[in-house]
Amino acid sequence: MRFSFSLTEPQTNNEAEYEALIAGLEIAIDVRIRNLQIFGDPQLVVNQVLGVYKITKFELACYHRRVLELMKQIPVVKLTQVPQCQNAKADSLAKLAKEMTNINDEWPIIIMVHNRRILEPALLQFL
Repeated sequence: MRFSFSLTEPQTNNEAEYEALIAGLEIAIDVRIRNLQIFGDPQLVVNQVLGVYKITKFELACYHRRVLELMKQIPVVKLTQVPQCQNAKADSLAKLAKEMTNINDEWPIIIMVHNRRILEPALLQFL
């Protein structure tokens, strides 16, 4: 399942990353996921959640606390930091959400993405 969200208010990059993590955890809980593997590219957020980095900003501490509360509701959760260059699908969704942002519209914008097999060069000459 892939989802993309745009925020209705300006946020720092780290706040937006926490928002995305929280939204993903809430979806996983809603659909009763029992075993969840999360791949995130923001080094700060992932390492704060893993307890490697200390949280120094109050705003991020609130997000951090919410993430931990949500993670307790899923029996098995594994969080892995992945460099952005190796996380192309998530990066594409983030770019899509940024481009589709409409602050005045609270209704979701439905975008369907399908795969299509390309036509073979031999077939193209007959079209």
